[in-house]
Amino acid sequence: MLLVPAGQVTADESPSATVPDSLPAKADLRPRFEQWGLERREQGGRPTCSVFTVVGALEFAVAKQQRSGQRLSVEFLNWAANQRRRNSRDGGFFSEMWNGFAAFGICREEDMPYAREFDSARLPNATTLASARSNLALSLEFNWIKRWNVNTGLTDTEFLDLKRTLHQGWPVCAGLRWPRQEQWNDGVLQMCPPEAVFDGHSVLLVGYRDDAGQAGGGVFIFRNTNHAGRDGFMPYAYARAYMNDAAWIAPQTGTSPSQTRLNSQPQTSGE
Repeated sequence: MLLVPAGQVTADESPSATVPDSLPAKADLRPRFEQWGLERREQGGRPTCSVFTVVGALEFAVAKQQRSGQRLSVEFLNWAANQRRRNSRDGGFFSEMWNGFAAFGICREEDMPYAREFDSARLPNATTLASARSNLALSLEFNWIKRWNVNTGLTDTEFLDLKRTLHQGWPVCAGLRWPRQEQWNDGVLQMCPPEAVFDGHSVLLVGYRDDAGQAGGGVFIFRNTNHAGRDGFMPYAYARAYMNDAAWIAPQTGTSPSQTRLNSQPQTSGE
């Protein structure tokens, strides 16, 4: 694994490893995001929630290894996904974003900043492409908790795996059917019937809190990039009913660490 040794993921850090049957009553990764300067960003009027969500997970995985935060380019990842699927769309599925990353890597935000409007003709220059590809050496991997299915929510096993992943210190990309008309109570997204949701919206889960007073026995803490700009809490019952897919990103296990860091210097000349 081409990252600093101090952050190497070991087998007992992986959510797939054996953990106690009884998880702690809460987990909260927000202080880590704050520590690394990874503030919430907004997608504006573009349908790029899934891209922001995957980039948020990538930023966290890199920062956890390197003990410092770096803003990564949503615009580049959106472009990379389009190259792999051979079309020109704004946004898409988590799997498409990951395919783009696996093929092209990712660059810094400053090398290809996010634009208010989508431009299908916008391309990264040669320097940016080289810098992005060099970051494939970070050896990250994409791990499914639940593959996309708009007709099902979370099984008991998937629900436990999601909580376990957060407990082990990794945020979770969550794609959901979302309320057509959001209702909130003290920052908690309220339940609604199936006919009142649409497909869909993506958020980054960054913690959970057991609470017998909430539907399903607790809430997930999430970061939200949509234009409303409201982070908040999601009842367990909402996630169980309406989560289409869930995944997390972390360094590969079982590989050797090195001193290579996220590339910040161009390795070739420009166009």
